[in-house]
Amino acid sequence: MRAQGAKTERRILANASALGVAEGLGQLANFVFVISFARTFGATQMAYYSVAMASGAIAALFMTLGTQNLLVREFSRDLTRVSEWLGVLLPVQGLLALLAWLVATAITVLLVGDYRAITVALAICAYQIVLRLAGVLNTPLVANERMVRISVANVAYRVFTLLLGLVAIHYGAGAGLVAWTFVVGAVIYFTVAWWQNFSLFGQPKLRWAPREASDLFKLSAPFFGIAAFAAIYARGAVIVLSAIATPHAVGLYAAADRLMVAVALAPSMLGTAVYPALSRVAARSRVEVRALCGRSVMLMVLITLPLAIVFTIFAHRLIGVLFGPLYVGAAPALQILTWTLPIVGVQSLLGSQLVAVNQQHALARARLSGLTLFVLLSPLLIWKFGFQGAALAVLVSDTALLFTYLMVLLKVNAAPTFGTAARQAS
Repeated sequence: MRAQGAKTERRILANASALGVAEGLGQLANFVFVISFARTFGATQMAYYSVAMASGAIAALFMTLGTQNLLVREFSRDLTRVSEWLGVLLPVQGLLALLAWLVATAITVLLVGDYRAITVALAICAYQIVLRLAGVLNTPLVANERMVRISVANVAYRVFTLLLGLVAIHYGAGAGLVAWTFVVGAVIYFTVAWWQNFSLFGQPKLRWAPREASDLFKLSAPFFGIAAFAAIYARGAVIVLSAIATPHAVGLYAAADRLMVAVALAPSMLGTAVYPALSRVAARSRVEVRALCGRSVMLMVLITLPLAIVFTIFAHRLIGVLFGPLYVGAAPALQILTWTLPIVGVQSLLGSQLVAVNQQHALARARLSGLTLFVLLSPLLIWKFGFQGAALAVLVSDTALLFTYLMVLLKVNAAPTFGTAARQAS
């Protein structure tokens, strides 16, 4: 058992490293793009971009309807379903994609209260939706732990997008045209995902079968709830701010938030790499999966705690150097948000543990409680402290959600084990 556990952990670390290195390069490219966009077009256009990213990400969930996590879990146990299930889902999701794009664009324009945002909104919402469809195509590779293939494609499309965007900025293109370079990159990523799926698992047997797709959507309903609550929660601060504050304030908060996305790369990749392994180990041993989760949590804390300390100390300098002096006012929000790193990192592992032991309904209820707390807190804190209040609402809600996950896991005897207990289990 110990040898098997060590093998599993080595595979997790290898996958996490592959994802981390490649995603690090990809996110660096994306981050350079966003910084260039923010410096060139100012905080107001940055607000349009950020609100469109939030609206597009949430709308994209109503296209996939939670199927990604369901497919990863089921494909990790039986890859023979790939061609059939994707063939049923993709035509229906393609139709939903068009509807989601139009709705997300309209919501973005309404939130910012400026029709001039429509060009950026159309592009960024399309980007989010195409990217989510590519994620559906990548589920068999994630389930089969082919992380290197996904990582290489991820780096390639992000670097291409960066180069195309920088060329557009250099030749004086407007914010809307520059935003469309994201769509070009996403389409390339989708095409590569389709080719990889075809070469490894056979071409999806595409057919119009809305009733069968509906059956899969019903199976994925708990996952949709989890994903929807998570996305609304993650993007909620920008959305609430856009409804209450000025576009300039939204742009400042977006700078701090976007920097946190880059910093959260390492914990995010570890969580992605651990999920398939937790699902597989949970199927054979509750004791083993508790020990594996415990070791993963300890590794997560070792990664995120030093990052939180460093970013708290150097927040003003980091914001000033990266985004420019006009964005230095975002530093206090960054100092608050940086402490969500260890909290959200551990939270993501506990959430994966809940799904692995078939507690997705409890996870969805916990997500709903966290979202409810955030919705109640964020307007009050924003009115009191401005955009820093949004950061405070995120931190408080993240902390409450972490403890909720832990309480559920303790109740079902699936909480992570540490120290001697974990070593004995392995």
